Amino acid sequence: MIGNYIKAVAVAVSRSTAKLMKTGQTTSYRTGDDGDLEAGRNTSFTVLAENNVFGNTNRFTDELGGQTYTNNIVIDWSTYDGSTVLGWLRTSQASVIWNTGIDTALALSIGTFTTGWRMANITEMLSICNFSVSRYITYSPINGTAANLSFWTSTTNPGATTQAFRFDNFGLGSSSAKSGAAPYYAVRTFTVTGTTLS
Repeated sequence: MIGNYIKAVAVAVSRSTAKLMKTGQTTSYRTGDDGDLEAGRNTSFTVLAENNVFGNTNRFTDELGGQTYTNNIVIDWSTYDGSTVLGWLRTSQASVIWNTGIDTALALSIGTFTTGWRMANITEMLSICNFSVSRYITYSPINGTAANLSFWTSTTNPGATTQAFRFDNFGLGSSSAKSGAAPYYAVRTFTVTGTTLS
């Protein structure tokens, strides 16, 4: 106490979500490369540095906190902000033109999650890239397949608005005419209350 005032002491707050995710690459090809430095947050690509709401450090779980994926929903706890988290439909949707993909994603109904689905944007697609494998979104629990190498994103190319960016399973692709066909991934923002997702 100083005079009649109490001095407040700042309390450190965990801000693990303020860092970018690790890429998953653990093999080093030279000093100073990604595999050597492994910059980013979390213990590894699939292991969180702190518990998710289910009390484990699994980055990916189903909506009940396990890893059985009965409804083919994958929750990515690296995106948890204290009240919401991003969830993925585990498998890509059929190859369609961009506008049909947007409409189909908005109309998706999975289990009790009957609204709120949408086509993933380019940043969301990049967030699930595991750079320890040669096809970046072909790993468990994400089921990107070798046959589907290019996926729509909801992100339009601002320099050519009749085109949208596609995500290539080998890395970021280029933009393509929205009239072409490609599969896509659906995502949804889930509200988290305790261990219940809605």
